[in-house]
Amino acid sequence: MKKQYLFWVLLFVVALLAIINYRTPFFQQEGGGWSIGYGQSVRYPEHIAVGKNSIYSIETLKAQNDSTVFLADPFFVKEKDTFYLFFEHKKNKPNADVGLLTSTDGKKYQYRGTVLTQKFHLSYPQVFKYKNDFYMVPESKQANMVLLYKAHRFPFDWRICDTLIANVALVDPSIYLSDSLNILVATDYNKNMYLYEADSLFGKWKLHKKPIALIGTEARAGGRFFADKKGLVLPVQNCTKGYGYGLSLYRFSFHDGGYDVKRESPFYLMANKNIAAFNAGMHQLDMQRLDATHFYYVYDGNRLVSNSKHLNIRGPLKWSYLDLKNWILQK
Repeated sequence: MKKQYLFWVLLFVVALLAIINYRTPFFQQEGGGWSIGYGQSVRYPEHIAVGKNSIYSIETLKAQNDSTVFLADPFFVKEKDTFYLFFEHKKNKPNADVGLLTSTDGKKYQYRGTVLTQKFHLSYPQVFKYKNDFYMVPESKQANMVLLYKAHRFPFDWRICDTLIANVALVDPSIYLSDSLNILVATDYNKNMYLYEADSLFGKWKLHKKPIALIGTEARAGGRFFADKKGLVLPVQNCTKGYGYGLSLYRFSFHDGGYDVKRESPFYLMANKNIAAFNAGMHQLDMQRLDATHFYYVYDGNRLVSNSKHLNIRGPLKWSYLDLKNWILQK
């Protein structure tokens, strides 16, 4: 009887490990440097044909700045006839800066240099226009706060003008502002995505009464909120096969002071074996409507260092546990 019991326990453990390995493999490939891609469409893209779009690669930027290691986390604003593309610029130094590319046609970009550098690491430079001024909310987790910058000579001369959230280390803060809704999501090191709200950009940002929006392998924002007739869509990173593997779209629906979150487009972007610059993964997207019939989008992806894989036992076990918690949370 005891042997039979042990057999079923062992079978259960093996089956559980097989399921975990299927979702989040224990052997994972190592990603290398990131590059940026971009394109446009005449309608909302149910699928982005990454292979047909342009890429601004590490090599292209390295020809302009030979200290370049990679470029990632692109966000853009279009002002008059110019596209301003801000990105994380990792160079041969500990902390990354915010770099700038510009284009007059959205097809050919020129490197304009560094627009923001600090003593701490910067990435994820979400730039937006608010009441005729330009602001930036980058990732500033090493400063242990979410900072707001204002451009005093756009697209240059960025200065801190406010602290939105203090005394907490959060990654990839994504903000949405409107006349009726002002929210910000950001994620901690335990893979909890928190949702904050305020009366305005310069109001007091506080946790929503339902503070945790997502938990687990899809709980880290991967781009700007996109508003449509149904509500808000947020790109969210997927790390089931390693950091930066893919990106899913989530629908946020707000009602009566509360909100619901639903996974709408699984793996909207993901590793593409046929594109050398993106064969390890993709993890960020900024999509905006330019006019009634045109959409423009920028995204990033990284390349494989080699075809070898490394063993990661703790990660998949932890992530699977968190995904189970997230499934319960959404119920």
